[in-house]
Amino acid sequence: MPSQMTPDWSPSSQVLQVLEQLGTHSFYDVFLDWLHEEFGTEQCMVFYCADGHQVSTLLFKDYAREASARQLAEAYVEERHYLQDPNFSILKTIAPGEVQVVRFDSVSSDMGLHYRKAFFESPGFLDKLAIIRGTEAGNYYVNLYRRSSRFDSRFDDHDFTRRVGALISVLIYKHFALNERLRLEGPLAFLSEREQQVCRAVLRGKKNEAIAAELDIAASSVITYRKRAYEKLGITSRAQLFALCT
Repeated sequence: MPSQMTPDWSPSSQVLQVLEQLGTHSFYDVFLDWLHEEFGTEQCMVFYCADGHQVSTLLFKDYAREASARQLAEAYVEERHYLQDPNFSILKTIAPGEVQVVRFDSVSSDMGLHYRKAFFESPGFLDKLAIIRGTEAGNYYVNLYRRSSRFDSRFDDHDFTRRVGALISVLIYKHFALNERLRLEGPLAFLSEREQQVCRAVLRGKKNEAIAAELDIAASSVITYRKRAYEKLGITSRAQLFALCT
């Protein structure tokens, strides 16, 4: 006989919306809105480690300071600051199917002064919830931050924190498992199809004229699409594009 649920149990409408959008471009907005409204998340970063060595960016969002998340993601990956992250040892070795949730207080004393200043003190973060999930293909690293205060008292309950971490990690994992192309695109998934095509060609080392010929558009249009894409990503150069996507 199945166990009886409590009368007031039901998934929220936002969770249902997130589930409905798994594997689609619309997932990002509903997922990020849910994190913000349900848990007070003020910045979200998602990274991916396929080989235990190299980390790439999948998602970044600062709800108040648009450029902050992009700058931190770029520094974290391009300058390999993930090597100083106390959670990196877990990220590169976690077993498939395993989930670990790490609170900021448990690792803050293991942070170097430069790392703490760059990724916590300067952007003004008071608390962080790190969620790490291992899969056969690679490992996912979800980071939720708070500036104005710590995460609420619900997260003082270990069981609640564990269950929320498992839910968030499986949503991320299943989203990219259902549509692997979105994982390969990383932050490019936020762009229009043409902007994505131009950026992918730039990442392959192609010049404007070659991109124009490949896409059958004018070279001036390539420049326009690239400019729009860079503005959306908050970057100004090909080097910064590589940093976000490789």
